[in-house]
Amino acid sequence: MRFATVFFAVPLAAAPLIHPPAIDVTRLQPLINGGQATNALGQIDAALEHDPDNARLLYDRGIAAYAAGQLDDALVSFDRAETGGNRRIARLARFQKGNTEYRIGEAARNNNLDDTIARWKQSLDNYREVLKDAPDDASTKTNYRFVRQRLLDLLLKDAQKHAEAAQDPRNSTNKKLENLRNAFEKYTEATQIDPENQEAKSGEQQSREQLAQALAKEGRRLASQPLQPRFNPREPALPDYDTKPLEEGVGMLEDANHLAPEHPEIKKDLTQAKERLADADVQRANRYMELEERTPWTREKLAVLRMGRELAEKALDQVPEYKPAEQTRDEINRRLAQIHEEEGDVQSQQAQQQNIEQESMSLSQALDHFQQANELQPGQSQLPPKIQKTEDLLAKALDKLADKLMQSPSGPESMEQQIARLEGADQALNELQGLKPSKETQQKSDQVSQQLEGLRQKAAEKGQQPGQQGKPQPIPGQGPGQQVMMQGPPMDSRPRLNTPGVKGEWNSKAMNAGRDY
Repeated sequence: MRFATVFFAVPLAAAPLIHPPAIDVTRLQPLINGGQATNALGQIDAALEHDPDNARLLYDRGIAAYAAGQLDDALVSFDRAETGGNRRIARLARFQKGNTEYRIGEAARNNNLDDTIARWKQSLDNYREVLKDAPDDASTKTNYRFVRQRLLDLLLKDAQKHAEAAQDPRNSTNKKLENLRNAFEKYTEATQIDPENQEAKSGEQQSREQLAQALAKEGRRLASQPLQPRFNPREPALPDYDTKPLEEGVGMLEDANHLAPEHPEIKKDLTQAKERLADADVQRANRYMELEERTPWTREKLAVLRMGRELAEKALDQVPEYKPAEQTRDEINRRLAQIHEEEGDVQSQQAQQQNIEQESMSLSQALDHFQQANELQPGQSQLPPKIQKTEDLLAKALDKLADKLMQSPSGPESMEQQIARLEGADQALNELQGLKPSKETQQKSDQVSQQLEGLRQKAAEKGQQPGQQGKPQPIPGQGPGQQVMMQGPPMDSRPRLNTPGVKGEWNSKAMNAGRDY
């Protein structure tokens, strides 16, 4: 089958320019056909300077760039022509995009086979779009069949190469898995292109089976390895096990089960590996509980227990309703609730001896601790009364604090100090309104907001900076060393960088290796 000659002599779209200079398309076509496409491209570029969005000129520019071998540049021009042109120009541009993608893929074949495959797939997509609009277009049908057959041949040849390489006894396990995966993927793509192709269908089935068995074998090996201690030089007191090999083994068995769900042996091995991983996570969680008992500081206790709870919940993700994991999680929740309640009691007692600013902060933290304890252990009868009492005390403290900050001091006060004072009042009123909404609190909040808006406008007119709005501000009157009123829960867990899990379509690194997700 011959490829349509439009690849070698692509016609320009004759069209008069709205703006000068005029361009004679009939003179440019012989330049393109005669190997002087660069000359034609220069003339079209000159015309586009006066009419840069002319779809016909953009299409002609794509033709000239294509003929000059500037394929990426041609794609850009065809894209713009397709977007801004009428239906006919758009169809022509899509057709030429299919041609260009094919040529780019052909040029990359010796150096990057995956890029060639991706380009030829895109070429077919462009042809299909043209055929939706013009199903009888002969040139498009010819080129579509040509590229489709070349892509199919390429996929089958590459799949066969990888399938044969996978049988080499000198291969490492990783290399064998890589070859089997590539063979399976190429056969699968070939089947998608031609579902009736027997070579593609049988190759896909055979490579699927071989890949599943190889993954299961390596997954069983990794999942059966003894757990090794893992030491963190930055936290030597933090005990842990290296579960990475076990996790990869589970991932491989999950992928094997996905490829061959009818194999009972693989399913059985996967179940056993998941239980072993769940056991390992429960062991690690119990070690965190042991560490918590030796930790004297409240924040560290909370952080350690929360890390243990994450492991218990991870075990339950592997094996739902797993009793050891449920028992460990429940015990950790009980300890967390106890610590939160004790810390809430401490903050409540401290609030009784503090000034109004510090009292508000301590009561806010106490309330947060009691609420977290109640979420962890909702059946504790003593917690709801503590929550209610703390809410009432905090509401009174916030109301007093807001009234105090709304009053101007007896001494001199700069505009900056006045803004900071009213921002503190606004902050207190907002928290009070969220805690116990009332019409009176809303009226106070509106009054403070109006005053703040006027002061900020005056400060802006004078070129002053009215403070860092939106951030917690010191309460006026607090001396050095005193605390700042903060909103939200206390920081009781270690800050940790986000560590994403395995990315990609599959569960194991072996199946996702080399992928750019």
